[in-house]
Amino acid sequence: MGFAIQHLRFIPNSILGSSMDLIHSYSSIPVQSKTLKPATLLFLLLFGGHLFFRPPRSYAQQNSHPQKVNATAVSLAKARRLIQAGNPQEALVGLREIKLGTSSDSDVHLLRGICLAMMAQPIEAGTELDEAIALRPNYAPAYMSAGLSFASLNNLEMALDRLSTAVRLDPNLPNLRFNYALVLARAGNYVESEKQLELELRSKTRKGPVSLDFWSLKARDAYFQKKWQDTLDSYNKVRELEPDSAEAYSAIGESLYFLNQPEKSVAALQQSLLLEPTNETARVLLGKIYQNQGHDKEAIAEFESAMKLVPDDREVIFRLSKLYNKTGDLAAAASLQMKLKNSFAESSVQSINELKAAELNNTGIELEKNGNRQEALDHYNQAAKTDVTNLVFARNAALLLCKMGRTQEAIERSKEILALDPDDAKAAQILTVANEVAAGKLSEVSSLPESQR
Repeated sequence: MGFAIQHLRFIPNSILGSSMDLIHSYSSIPVQSKTLKPATLLFLLLFGGHLFFRPPRSYAQQNSHPQKVNATAVSLAKARRLIQAGNPQEALVGLREIKLGTSSDSDVHLLRGICLAMMAQPIEAGTELDEAIALRPNYAPAYMSAGLSFASLNNLEMALDRLSTAVRLDPNLPNLRFNYALVLARAGNYVESEKQLELELRSKTRKGPVSLDFWSLKARDAYFQKKWQDTLDSYNKVRELEPDSAEAYSAIGESLYFLNQPEKSVAALQQSLLLEPTNETARVLLGKIYQNQGHDKEAIAEFESAMKLVPDDREVIFRLSKLYNKTGDLAAAASLQMKLKNSFAESSVQSINELKAAELNNTGIELEKNGNRQEALDHYNQAAKTDVTNLVFARNAALLLCKMGRTQEAIERSKEILALDPDDAKAAQILTVANEVAAGKLSEVSSLPESQR
């Protein structure tokens, strides 16, 4: 079971006064911080530049009503000031009084759309922004605004279409790549999100220090790709900017765990819990480390604390029952075994889970045979989560990690299995080989056991 940032959520600050939520929970990801620091959605902080009210070069020739144009320009300037002051309602009233029919129509629609977005009316905003795009099809800010409006409606396909067009038209538009990366991350495309952040980081036009929100998003992108060293590096940047970030310490602890640095991992997780004592998943990971190290008393304390927070977590129940049995508290062990049994019975999923886990595992074996190692690993991990009592699935995952050269992860997974079943000979064999390969003896991979159906 991989631990990360529980209830991971990007909750944007106000979009110039709006309450639109762009990034929602990654509810399927287990772990850490109860509430993450907001990742600010920079909806359109473009008012300080020359992005609005930029007339075409043929402006004078195109319009035969200069007085009307001048009045429109005055009204647009007033609307812009009102938007900057956080008063989109009054700005929208003025914008709706402007008579269309000049070369500034695109700006009128664009500002109307921004006002409506700030007022949490994304459908109406999208209509206005599409009008702005139709009138000026090569104007990147209109596409950017439209993309974020679609994102607020959870129409990620349309949002990404608009934002990618904006990037193509003007890759140096302020705040564009960061917003594009936010939406990409929400869509689960962490690879491309990370790529956009890297491009932003290397941009020659970028000014000022890198923000906390930037490093937070970059760290999360790396985390969800399980790029542990990158996760560690980015969260250390987060910690520099926000020294009391429980999220950062928890993610750092997990990264160090998978990089086979358990002692450093313990220190980071303990600091995370000092900042956020109710972080149940940090407690579970800490309990696992203690259990792997044979520190049964400390492991029991962490799992008991975790059970108070997540009383129905089957992995916690299972691990704690094993520890009780090992330390001679047979009555407590039997009670938890009954609790686990009842949990399965009450939900009527035990047999279904066993079958599903077996199917996932066996599909993983076929995928591995065909060379699809990452897909195979995902199947083994899912099987292990579906049926936590069957260590075969976790062992297959450890085995494949070793074959893939991810030896530190293979070592930790093998230790987890041996902590639960010290007599698992295949897990011990995998642990031995993983240590040998990590030391440079690559030929030892050939002595690994076969994956088990």
